[in-house]
Amino acid sequence: MKDAEIIETLSVKLGKPVGRHLYGVLGSYAALHRFARKLPEAKDPDGRPFPEPLNANRGILDMIPDGEFRRLAENEARRPEPTAAHVGKAFEVFLRSHLQTSGFVVLSNLEMLFAYGVDLDILRTLATDDHRLLLLLPGRRSGEKVVLFPGDDSMSYSLPTNLIAANHLWELAESE
Repeated sequence: MKDAEIIETLSVKLGKPVGRHLYGVLGSYAALHRFARKLPEAKDPDGRPFPEPLNANRGILDMIPDGEFRRLAENEARRPEPTAAHVGKAFEVFLRSHLQTSGFVVLSNLEMLFAYGVDLDILRTLATDDHRLLLLLPGRRSGEKVVLFPGDDSMSYSLPTNLIAANHLWELAESE
């Protein structure tokens, strides 16, 4: 789909006062970057500009104090579970904070969540009624699956089935 078509469809869906408000946009990094630049130029149903995307990786790292991060990194090879749990908790704090402040959050750069196997159900749990969440995901549809980071043989991830409703997930055209 074209960027404008996705923004228009998203705007209509955001206007609904209740329900699950978890949305996703798929595309290459270049297409997602182009979309992220255009998004704040558009208006949401309340007439406000769409928010700038937040870098989830940066948000997670900012939530973990440097000394604690060093300790986690030193022990990660022997015990990866505490690091993964810490990343998950840091993400939850980051996300809750921004949803409480603005009510609508656009997230990009979600690589750490997948690399550490963070449970993504928090996205579904928090994205209801007054809290809206849009994920910018480097990926593409492949049949019934959503393949993330396609073309990168070192990273093979799929978006969990039913995380985002099919009619809340759009794929960007490569060129506008």
